[in-house]
Amino acid sequence: MFPYLPESIVRNVVYPVYRGFRRDGVLDILDELEHNQFLPEKEIEDLKWKKLTVLLDAAGRFVPYYRDLFESEGIDPSAFDSPADLAGIPFLTKEIIRGEKRRMISKDPLRRGYPSSTGGSTGEPLYFWGDTSAGPVRRAATMRGYRWMGFDIGGRQALLWGFHLGRPLKERIIEGAKNFFNNIVPLSSFEMTPETMRGYAARLRRFRPSILIGYPSALAVFSEFCRDAGVRLPSPKAVVTGGERLFPHQRDLIEEVFHTEVYDRYGSREFSAVAYECSEHKGLHIFSDLFHVEVIHESGRPAQSGETGELVITDLSNLYMPFIRYRTGDLAMPTERKCPCGRGFPLLEKLEGRSFDAIVTAGGKKVGGFFWTWLSRAVPGIDRFQIEQRDRSGIIFRIVPGQEWSDEYREVLAVKIRENCCEDFRIDFQIVDDIPLSPAGKAKFIVSNIEERLVIKSKIHKAHISGEAPEENDCLRIDTKLLELGNVAPFEKILIVNATSGARLETFAFEAESGSGDIIACGAVSRLCRPGDEISIMAFTWSTGESGDFSNILVDEENRFVRHLTEKAGDMI
Repeated sequence: MFPYLPESIVRNVVYPVYRGFRRDGVLDILDELEHNQFLPEKEIEDLKWKKLTVLLDAAGRFVPYYRDLFESEGIDPSAFDSPADLAGIPFLTKEIIRGEKRRMISKDPLRRGYPSSTGGSTGEPLYFWGDTSAGPVRRAATMRGYRWMGFDIGGRQALLWGFHLGRPLKERIIEGAKNFFNNIVPLSSFEMTPETMRGYAARLRRFRPSILIGYPSALAVFSEFCRDAGVRLPSPKAVVTGGERLFPHQRDLIEEVFHTEVYDRYGSREFSAVAYECSEHKGLHIFSDLFHVEVIHESGRPAQSGETGELVITDLSNLYMPFIRYRTGDLAMPTERKCPCGRGFPLLEKLEGRSFDAIVTAGGKKVGGFFWTWLSRAVPGIDRFQIEQRDRSGIIFRIVPGQEWSDEYREVLAVKIRENCCEDFRIDFQIVDDIPLSPAGKAKFIVSNIEERLVIKSKIHKAHISGEAPEENDCLRIDTKLLELGNVAPFEKILIVNATSGARLETFAFEAESGSGDIIACGAVSRLCRPGDEISIMAFTWSTGESGDFSNILVDEENRFVRHLTEKAGDMI
């Protein structure tokens, strides 16, 4: 094996020479990003808005999908006044990208891109294109985040990640050369046997990395093994986690074993670095000079401070295949707090995992990962665990038992689960020798395999917009009597189909005076629904059956109830 390169040689010779050969300006971009982070919040927002206007203009002019979308939805980005106006643009989803394919790509002859893909947490690949000009920005943003941890160019990095085994020899040689000149030692999370973990520890002692990067679950398994086996480990400047949710007990364990601080981060294959934790550990700073990040509550409105919502990201650097209001499926909690570090970036209080990393009861209650990790420590003797859900009536609770485990603890766990879920919640305990890693090399605590379909449950047919209130929050105010007849709850997410203009949009329902016949378009909804427009209002629910209860009502031009049209989904009107 070749000796490891001194950090000073990589930092002052190898890296500058390589970047100069590539002529990609990474070091200049890094200087710019370092300057951006301490700008006042207002200046960062102004910078973001300038980038957003360029992105929206390019998408509308050169990208077939967005050109058609803006035209069909009546969207004029040049009329936008602030990033808040993006709420009028429909979400971009993985399904849309898969369906539209090359219509997502810019026809600008000056733009260049490269193909990429991600397996995603669902295991279904997503193929997309990155912007060649955005590559240097991605690398500079990652380095900016690492510098917050005391790490710099040329520092030694060890990665405990989902590296695929059995790659072709040529690929391994090329990758090995890159790792050597970048001072990187890769360790595969696919191989986590006692023998391989002892080998990993020995490599780390020889390498003495400045930072160790890995999945929280893999780092926790490795830390626990080394602690229990008395295996000595070096103490890097920082341990960096990503790729899945970091739980508090994992942070505590990793910090205890490696005698250093853990820094969490959020990113994805589509975007690379999006949010990083600084040395204050008060949340994750959103790189708002590079991304417009929204946290959307399940009701469809922006999540408030302390509420959990889905991360919806607009990438300001990828103009080759624009990601505008892209639903990531990842959950986070925003906060209005400011970090004492002085950076002008907004904060995420914490990451909550994937949108499907929760157990759902028959009543619709979602029980997230924190409860289950807490539960695994409510009794002694649970070395590892996994919760699988196949239907809403119950779960499979797999346990890898330790020496202190007793079968009597099953009842203790069952009582606590039913207290949190419901009294008749079914629990199937399975004692197993091992829990396999996911195809990505991660340990999945929660596996949701509920086979449900989204079916229509409510429809108000041939309604008419009776008024507008553009100054109010985005919603559709609906006569309370119609809400009751249509089985639509206040604040419930609804789909509006405008038969007059052809527009389709999602918002939430709000109450108007009972018996008034009022259906009022509020906020951004008033841009697509004008007084007098004929609309249909629909709401949906998840069902495991082919059909379910369906409240479908017909109203007249004054929005007065006429009659029920159907009793179950699928019936003809």
